[in-house]
Amino acid sequence: MKRLFVNPLLLTLVTLPALLLPMAAAALQLTPQQISTANLTTTLVTEQQASATLRVNGTLRADQQRLFRVSPVVDGLVTELNVVEQTQVHKGQVLARLYSNTLGQAQADYLAALAHYDVAEADYQRIKSLREDGVVSESRLIAADSQYKTAHAILDQHQRALTLAGMTPSQIEKIAQHPDNIAEYPLISPADGVLLTVSAENGQMLAAGESAFRIADLSVIWANVRIPVARISDVQIGAKATLKVVAFPQLSFSGQLETLSGEVDESSQTLAGRVVVDNKQGLLRPGMYVQAQLEGARYSGLMVPESALFRRGNDNYLFVVTGPGQYQPTKVTAMPPQGGWVKIESGISAGAEVVSGGVAELKSHWQYQGGE
Repeated sequence: MKRLFVNPLLLTLVTLPALLLPMAAAALQLTPQQISTANLTTTLVTEQQASATLRVNGTLRADQQRLFRVSPVVDGLVTELNVVEQTQVHKGQVLARLYSNTLGQAQADYLAALAHYDVAEADYQRIKSLREDGVVSESRLIAADSQYKTAHAILDQHQRALTLAGMTPSQIEKIAQHPDNIAEYPLISPADGVLLTVSAENGQMLAAGESAFRIADLSVIWANVRIPVARISDVQIGAKATLKVVAFPQLSFSGQLETLSGEVDESSQTLAGRVVVDNKQGLLRPGMYVQAQLEGARYSGLMVPESALFRRGNDNYLFVVTGPGQYQPTKVTAMPPQGGWVKIESGISAGAEVVSGGVAELKSHWQYQGGE
């Protein structure tokens, strides 16, 4: 007689409660009254393009190409200080005046060379005229021409010395007109901007090259931001940026990502980026903290509004409209929301109608009916 052997493991599997077996989520049915109070809105799943967005923090800095230091090219004593810190200055404005013995001596040498040149030129023109009349010899004209050219070369040499001392051609021309003002050296603003620092005082002796003023043109400003390594692929140079600051919470400032560092910071695992921001209104100042939203790379796929997606445990779901008052919770694989949209990678097809507004209330009905 044969005996029947039953594997206890197989018996256990056969008798497992049905609730432990995987089951599809139950559909939700709403009454007309429930639908009227839920304020539901729906949308179709469609193929669209969207841009990744990245929110990062940063700090405002002055544009290094718009920072200026004003220093004398020759040593001099400050005799007149016309500005103070944190004031607006304009290009060409005289910030201070110096008295420089070095410059004075160079200007005196230039005046002497100019006088010698004038005499040599007049003598050359006189002898040239006499030679044309046959009154003087050719050798006399040659000697006068040589003296004239030598005087011109010496004058040019002294003129270059004044140029190296920081004087412009127009300023050099005025020396002969106002010889009493020699040794005066003006420090002039090279651009419109704000005086960040003033290092000069009346009666102070400034050495050649010593910084006297620091000016910043803040019409354009930089935002230095840190981009997490995991999001590097989402951004690229030229991306548009929208910035917010605590000082003006109601305002947004536009900028553009101009550079990305070639090196990742080891400690923070972030990449430095520089956003160039228009600041013609003058509201932004270096040192402010900012929150920046960067527009990243564009991508395409099946999209639904971010409001349509909800979570159940660790999974993402959509409510798919299957009929009048009927809503099927459907599990989907979705990318992180970007710019108010969610890319659906799997679980639903194009053209499906999904609930995009009132999802929270619909979910509560589902939970009440035993959806979880």
